Amino acid sequence: MNLLDQTDEKLTFLEDEPERSTEERLPWRMLIVDDEPEVHEVTRYALGDFRFDGRGLEFVHAYSAGEARELLAASDNIVIILLDVVMETDDAGLDLVEFVRNTMDNQFMRIILRTGQPGQAPEKEVISAYHINDYKNKAELTELKLYTSVLSSLRSWSDMMTIESFRSSLEAKVDERTAELRLKNVQLTELNREKNEFLGIAAHDLKNPLSVIQGFADMIATERESLSPEAVSEFAEVISGSTRRMFDLIKNLLDVNTIESGKLTVIHNEFRLGSLVEEVVEDFRRTASAKGIVLEYSNGGMAARVTADRDLTRQIVENLVSNAIKYSPPGRCVEIAVRTEKTMGYCRVTDSGPGLSDDDKKRLYRKFARLSARPTGDEHSNGLGLFIVKKLIDRMHGRVWCESETGHGATFSIGLPSPDN
Repeated sequence: MNLLDQTDEKLTFLEDEPERSTEERLPWRMLIVDDEPEVHEVTRYALGDFRFDGRGLEFVHAYSAGEARELLAASDNIVIILLDVVMETDDAGLDLVEFVRNTMDNQFMRIILRTGQPGQAPEKEVISAYHINDYKNKAELTELKLYTSVLSSLRSWSDMMTIESFRSSLEAKVDERTAELRLKNVQLTELNREKNEFLGIAAHDLKNPLSVIQGFADMIATERESLSPEAVSEFAEVISGSTRRMFDLIKNLLDVNTIESGKLTVIHNEFRLGSLVEEVVEDFRRTASAKGIVLEYSNGGMAARVTADRDLTRQIVENLVSNAIKYSPPGRCVEIAVRTEKTMGYCRVTDSGPGLSDDDKKRLYRKFARLSARPTGDEHSNGLGLFIVKKLIDRMHGRVWCESETGHGATFSIGLPSPDN
């Protein structure tokens, strides 16, 4: 007895997988494509109680291949098609298969071909030539066979979606990892560039003072009997200055390495900013005086306290005062001032140097930055001081900024949080 003859008794099939007890899920959408209305009715009747994975079937009807094309083009959630072959043309169903697989490029939709005229579409030829998932002869199609075919198709679709989900997830992870590797490659390229720059600067900045030390040491060794005590003292002073220059460079490089490797230790404590700045000013008076520069210090917040790392704050202030002396012409003055507001303590250092261009300001805190302004007394600059200042002030939750115009000096200010902040 075939399916079309079974209209007086309906069989009930129970899926062997348990229904889910969660909220009601949307049914599987099935498109029935056949030009015989009674086939639609019998199919609905035979599969009315069908369940798979806790979901029933929603039937969508098309009575020609052309109508089916319009429905498929307008809907992307049909997962299975029961498709006749001979409709408006002898191969209308096969043309629809081509439309789904090639035009729509849908390889997941399950297509069950069922025909009442197998001579028009021989099973072997159709299965070989067309990407269909099942082939049924209407004359031999019982309700059980239809149920089994639909169940098998939905299981196949579900398995493919699971695999596709894993594939998409894997592709996403591969894309994410590829992006990470690209970023790492860019970072490594930048690190390599910085390493080469570092080696070049270190070699240049260490070579010059070493050459000076070597030269004067050789003179003392070979001409000591003819050198006056004054000359030996002068040579020793030059050697000492070159040594200090090398020491400063090495110290800065070590500081940069400590900061960038994440090994910098910051100890926050409470102290008087004015007292610390006054100590630094007194330490630099001799250096400034040797260049004919006067340090003018004003303290409008001697009692003000800040919360920061005292040693790192001293390093920052020393750097700013040293730079101000370095870039100010002889015979001028450098102004250092401390003030306080409710939540912040501030230190301002103003030089009388050539000032900074807009381009200089953009590069101020970059590593190895070389600015257009040059020291006025043949002092040396390795381009690391302000980079270190910015990193240290950021770690202490403070801020640093510069105000300058070309030809009118520069003012560097730092702000640190007070204990009440």
